[in-house]
Amino acid sequence: MKRSLLTLIFILLFFPSNIFALNNLPYDASNLLQSDEFRLDLIQDTTSRKENINLNLKNFSDSQAQSIFDHITNIIFYQSNMDIYSITMDGSVNGRTANLILNLDYRMTKDENAKVDEWIKSKLDSFLALSPTDLEVIKFVNDTIVKHVEYDTSYQKNSAYHAVFNKETLCEGYAFLTYKMLSYAGIDAKIISGVAASEDHMWNLVKYEDIWYHLDVTWNDPVYNTTFKKPLDFVSYDFFMLTDNQISKTHTWDKAFFPALNPIN
Repeated sequence: MKRSLLTLIFILLFFPSNIFALNNLPYDASNLLQSDEFRLDLIQDTTSRKENINLNLKNFSDSQAQSIFDHITNIIFYQSNMDIYSITMDGSVNGRTANLILNLDYRMTKDENAKVDEWIKSKLDSFLALSPTDLEVIKFVNDTIVKHVEYDTSYQKNSAYHAVFNKETLCEGYAFLTYKMLSYAGIDAKIISGVAASEDHMWNLVKYEDIWYHLDVTWNDPVYNTTFKKPLDFVSYDFFMLTDNQISKTHTWDKAFFPALNPIN
């Protein structure tokens, strides 16, 4: 990646306003970070691809603002797994009440997302009808994407829609398409971001037999160059289902978000 994967902007304006909350009731800011209700409400809203999410807080203090925003971005980006490009938060504070609004910018429109879902269904339904094992499904997803997509060396395309219909994308598109295909097949998957080859990077975590493994479909699709003239259908497995220790030789990530994923060397 040549640029930031996720833009996070925080703006808090201090003036009175009337904004309804996610569930039309105020959340208690003092225990928001521990609230499972808030987490699930937020995931539901991002899953339905809402662009503006209203949030009403009681017992709010200025010192909580940054930690709340960090908590929100953690939930949206690391738990809802949606293709968020940027998150901004603004609104107002009146005494101990905060009326905030989250503004979400998605890589895909709802129509583009629906078209990607249709493509995934067309690719997976016949294969899943064969009752493959989970490992066979994971391999099928890796192979399908690598054979269909090329890395976008112009650094312009960054979504699952680009991956499917332009057949080119950056790592974000690989990772989100992988996540969506595995999820459709009923396999637990996540998106993880970090650094690889000294650049911001995204790849996937996949749960297999109760253990989380790393899957980097982007790096399983080597870019054509003068020293390695790979055919378009070449598939690598160098970054297929690796443990933390194995992938840490080339990738780094924030262990606070993804601690001790597996105990295997």
